[in-house]
Amino acid sequence: MSESRDSAGDSTTTNNMGEVREAEHQGAAVKAALGANIGVAIAKLCAAFFTGSSAMLSESVHSIADCSNEIVLMAGGRFSKRKTDGDHPFGLYRAKYLASFVVATLLFFVGGFFSTSEAVKKLIALAGDPALRDVNQMELLVAFAVVVISACLEGYGLHQSIKEANERMERTNTPRMGAFRFWRHTKSAELASVIMEDTLALIGLAFAGLGIGLAIALDNEIFDALGGLMVGLVLIVGSLLLAFKSGSLLIGEAVEPDTRRKIIEAVTTTPGVERLLNMQTVHMSEDDILLCVKVQTSKLDRDYDVETVDKIEKAVRGALPWYSFEIYVEPDIYSAKHVHA
Repeated sequence: MSESRDSAGDSTTTNNMGEVREAEHQGAAVKAALGANIGVAIAKLCAAFFTGSSAMLSESVHSIADCSNEIVLMAGGRFSKRKTDGDHPFGLYRAKYLASFVVATLLFFVGGFFSTSEAVKKLIALAGDPALRDVNQMELLVAFAVVVISACLEGYGLHQSIKEANERMERTNTPRMGAFRFWRHTKSAELASVIMEDTLALIGLAFAGLGIGLAIALDNEIFDALGGLMVGLVLIVGSLLLAFKSGSLLIGEAVEPDTRRKIIEAVTTTPGVERLLNMQTVHMSEDDILLCVKVQTSKLDRDYDVETVDKIEKAVRGALPWYSFEIYVEPDIYSAKHVHA
């Protein structure tokens, strides 16, 4: 099997171009989300402290978890850029996926569990003593104002995430798709985490605002506690969805069908290739792909095979210049045991 790394002339240029593009775009959504969430978390904490609102306390925990998420994602992104070592021959790219999984399973879930438990405690207290249900209208009005301002900031964060997703699709010649479909198909753990995080934040704020609004309108603190409970449940559900997404990326996902089609076309149209016998792909990161192909060439002469392998490598990189490839090519003869590409 012939091995190819991005060390030859053309492939080095392609790889460097990819690294420049990645450096320009990578992490913009995470940084924007972190900046917004720091301000939101401070405002919510102050409101929760002065008003005693259960929904606002849950939202405070939500925003603190969000800030921790961004820090973990940025740390994972920085660690993934380190040079590889003998223990990790294919690089440390998947540190991003690990960071996203930590965000989902620990920070999101723990934040959701804490918010839910605090809301349940308040509901039990209110059920036991109806006198506690009377609300301070002014305090909850302040909390409601904080919810509205927070929704504006979180909406801006989601807008930035979607903007980066659109730039990603344009940069890789991917057909435009909705945010939800992009989230399902993207190989970027950071962007998937931030889109999920901002979406959950807006949904949580909607529940918090509804709970606080009903508490003010009906003069009953129990609705504020119910709002806090819903915020916690939203976090838990979101953590499960994100764990499924990041876990799938961490295990290793193949390229998307459109990318696979372009690779197959590049390989099969390479001079000297008679048949593509088998092909396997794995995303090591959003922009790094491990590609293994088994082909039948016109001749089994060793020197000719080396020339054909080189042509295959150049064809694949030329067809998808926005990706960095680790390519392994094995010339072989067709037999019934081969899995068709």
